[in-house]
Amino acid sequence: MKRNKNTSSLVFFIFVIVAAFTMFAIISVEARKHHNYKKNKHNYNKHQKDKSHGNGNHNAPTPAPAPAPAPGSLPHYGSYPTQSTIFDILSFGAKGDGVSDDSQALVDAWKAACKVPRATIKIPAEIKFLIKPITLQGPCMPHLVLQIDGTVLAPPEVSSWPKSNLFQWFNFKWVHDFTIQGPGTVNGQGSDWWTPSNIYFIQKKSKHVPYMKPTALRFYASYNVTVRDIEIINSPQCHLKFDNSKGIKVNNITISSPENSPNTDGIHLQNTQDVEIQHSNIATGDDCISIQTGCSNIHVHHINCGPGHGISVGGLGKDKSVACVKYDQIIGSYTVQPIHLACSDKVPCLDVDLIDIQLKPSLGQRSSQQALCWNSYGKSQAPLVPSSIDYCLRRDIGGSVKRTARSHEHVC
Repeated sequence: MKRNKNTSSLVFFIFVIVAAFTMFAIISVEARKHHNYKKNKHNYNKHQKDKSHGNGNHNAPTPAPAPAPAPGSLPHYGSYPTQSTIFDILSFGAKGDGVSDDSQALVDAWKAACKVPRATIKIPAEIKFLIKPITLQGPCMPHLVLQIDGTVLAPPEVSSWPKSNLFQWFNFKWVHDFTIQGPGTVNGQGSDWWTPSNIYFIQKKSKHVPYMKPTALRFYASYNVTVRDIEIINSPQCHLKFDNSKGIKVNNITISSPENSPNTDGIHLQNTQDVEIQHSNIATGDDCISIQTGCSNIHVHHINCGPGHGISVGGLGKDKSVACVKYDQIIGSYTVQPIHLACSDKVPCLDVDLIDIQLKPSLGQRSSQQALCWNSYGKSQAPLVPSSIDYCLRRDIGGSVKRTARSHEHVC
């Protein structure tokens, strides 16, 4: 009996110790939680207070985290952020002193802008940039603009041109929905190319014969191109050329070179369709506008032409091509012949319109007043100066020529 009583007392004593230990553990855990909560709350409040004081606004909300950069974003160039649509060539390393070679800066700006819709490559005003022969190649994102506000200069000496780049200075290749606009100047500095003694010296020194001379601006296999509000001067040869292109608009440009500069056509078209050239001044040593084989649906109007060789159409009718050319309100002067339409013997030029053409001989020039329209059909409308333009074109009486052309798929 006494042994059972001692056993019960021992069990009760152990139970009390376990209960006390458990209670102490619970109280310690709760105390630590409370301490940590107060500490974290204090630190949070202090952080928010310091942040508010730092922003100068005690009630400023916590800003959202910065978004992650978009995948495949363009690299950063100069002072322009990647989301900008303006690409100034000064930000790509151009010196702009008219002496240093800024070609690579322009190429780099082109490559960056080419990837951005509605981007503008900027050549800033009142600065001269020396650009060696380059190719600016597409296709690019739509509505790319080359904004020429300053002046771009070609290499001034024949000897400084690479042998492999004698066809053109600026070569625009495979560009679509593209615009060049001013009011800047493209200066070909071509006088060295016009002097026979200089060419002979280069031939003798370099042992290569530069039979060809560079065109200032050439477009190849390009579509929906606009050139407006710029000045193109002193090209070594042709100033502006479109080849294998379509959907061309030229508006309010000035093209000029000396009257005695050889083969310096203003605008040259070849294998190009759907062209409008308007409200421009062209004064060169050769044709104001030259249209060659493979061209159709050409509208030329409100042009001041001269001095120069006048209006020239040559080689049309080849490659199953016909003219469909309309000249309207062309005034100025000429040095050789006012109109020269030399179409193919086999396939005539059709739908040629000569309306309000007034071209007078240049002063001091013994020029022919006889217009030439070989195998060319269309209509003329006064005023026409010289008067030979009025009876230059043939009349397709009864439409037999057009029916014959249509039967052979020679249509515009």
